[in-house]
Amino acid sequence: MRRQRIVIVTIALLSARTLSGQSLAERVAAAGDGAVLFSFAARPEICGDGERSIRIGRSSYIGVGGDLRRECIHGAVQVRLTMRDGLPERVESWVGASRTREGRTLGVVPTAEAARYLLALAARADGSPGGKAIAPAVFADSAVVWPALVAIARDSSGRRRAARAEAALWLSQLAGAVIAGHPASLGGDDDDEKDDVKVQAVFVLSQLPHGEGIGPLLDVARSKASIPVRKSALFWLGQSGDPRAVALFEALLRS
Repeated sequence: MRRQRIVIVTIALLSARTLSGQSLAERVAAAGDGAVLFSFAARPEICGDGERSIRIGRSSYIGVGGDLRRECIHGAVQVRLTMRDGLPERVESWVGASRTREGRTLGVVPTAEAARYLLALAARADGSPGGKAIAPAVFADSAVVWPALVAIARDSSGRRRAARAEAALWLSQLAGAVIAGHPASLGGDDDDEKDDVKVQAVFVLSQLPHGEGIGPLLDVARSKASIPVRKSALFWLGQSGDPRAVALFEALLRS
């Protein structure tokens, strides 16, 4: 009887070791089709209401129906993937207090691994799911995501349009943080004078037809203008889809 117990305990320990040795990708794959959830640590400047609102510093990145009046809690990034045949049909993410959600739960996973996995999904998933996988990867605490974002932003596949646009958007945010002097963050807020008139002029450049404003926006972003003005230029470059913008983001992030 004692020997049988030892065998059972040994098998259980081996099974536990096998599970703990699995990568996040393997664990998601083992869950099969349907909804699977996991969570990981968020950047310290990120908070949310656990539903639709996610805030960066005092500025906000708002989901559909987000309400700024709700309490913003510094909690984990929570992700739910609805998988089919190894690819996501739907990607959802939240920040804030942990909530019970429908799906198989993998629990808390290593932050850097979660960011890598989500960016790998973004690089190969078509349509909206690829784009939706990027923001939670960017929100991962201490994760270096910009090299993967550059690769995604340069992907010329028509099916990757959503991921390409989202990657360029977040590259512009990360590049803005570099010129503002806090490269380890997503940017947040600056105490500099806002230069509203010049920021408005940057917006006008961004609206010129046929990409005529891209060259001037690149010049502003590289100039000695105030930080808010340069960040505004970077933001609109991130919306442009122009490869010269991605090249500038990469240069700034490598500096």
